[in-house]
Amino acid sequence: MEITLAQLAGELGATLIGDGERRVEGVATLEAAGPRHVAFWANKKYKAQYLATRAAAVIVGREDAGGERPEGVALLVVDPPYLAFARASTRFQVKPALPAGIDPRAAVDGRAEVDPTATILPFAYVGPGVRIGPRTVVHAHCALLDGASIGADCILYPGVVVREHCEIGDRSIIQPGAVIGADGFGFAFDPENFRHFKVPQIGRVRVAEDVEIGANTCIDRGTLGDTTVGQGAKIDDLVMIGHNVEVGPLCLFAGQTGIAGSTRIGMGVMTGGQTGIIGHLTIGDGVKMAARSVVYDDIEAGTSIGGYPAIESRRWLREVAAIHQLPELLKEVRTLKKRLEALEKGEGK
Repeated sequence: MEITLAQLAGELGATLIGDGERRVEGVATLEAAGPRHVAFWANKKYKAQYLATRAAAVIVGREDAGGERPEGVALLVVDPPYLAFARASTRFQVKPALPAGIDPRAAVDGRAEVDPTATILPFAYVGPGVRIGPRTVVHAHCALLDGASIGADCILYPGVVVREHCEIGDRSIIQPGAVIGADGFGFAFDPENFRHFKVPQIGRVRVAEDVEIGANTCIDRGTLGDTTVGQGAKIDDLVMIGHNVEVGPLCLFAGQTGIAGSTRIGMGVMTGGQTGIIGHLTIGDGVKMAARSVVYDDIEAGTSIGGYPAIESRRWLREVAAIHQLPELLKEVRTLKKRLEALEKGEGK
């Protein structure tokens, strides 16, 4: 896994400042890095750690390359630096070597189609009609129910459930405990029998290529049509996506985001943690939602919002700033009220 800094600079498309023959073997934080590591710096908050680092090299953006730098440390100058660091980290990542084939302790139905290059680990369940593509890894205690389809080069970590007839696209990663295709929350009240009558959820979940789904996230199947997740979307842990939601490509959903049924999310939408979106809305492309936003209305493309209920971000920030001034404003109002009362009584001017 060793590589010279000159070789790494070539792979990253970076400009190297320093000794190109120096060899490195991994990545690390500014503080933990040693003389055979590459680190990353883009946040001015960590300038002291940057100047004190013992790394062989640090990846920085072009605007930071000309300033003060740590002694004896090479620079890999490239924009955007965080993307370059992600590529460098991938370059040095050592993936576990898992042999292809089906472990005898797995339960694989004879009607399933498992590519011979796929890996099925102990105690996984693969039901009838399931299709698993080349080089996909299904870890222990996963359950793939009747007719589910998993593409090529996917990784399903322990405890993942993919229910009947749901589809996972190529190169997707599903973290432990995620449930794809549970029943949507659909009930019709029956007043004669005084009960909630369950509405059958007969749709599917269709996940496109290059999607990552976080631990313990739940994506419900559609009531009639499908719930869909677009190509390249990245969904954090503990996210809830309701039935018949349409998630566009390249969306980023932070932890504990909740999206109610039949909402349409455009391309590249970003949500902060604990964002809530009610059902049957349309969210345009590129919308950004601050953490704990609660969305009750359609949002136009390119809008940044925040608050509860969510409004345009600049207005929301002004309102938050004004709220912090309320105690002083209240004091002023009380003072003015006393002066007014005194003037009305003829006791002052």
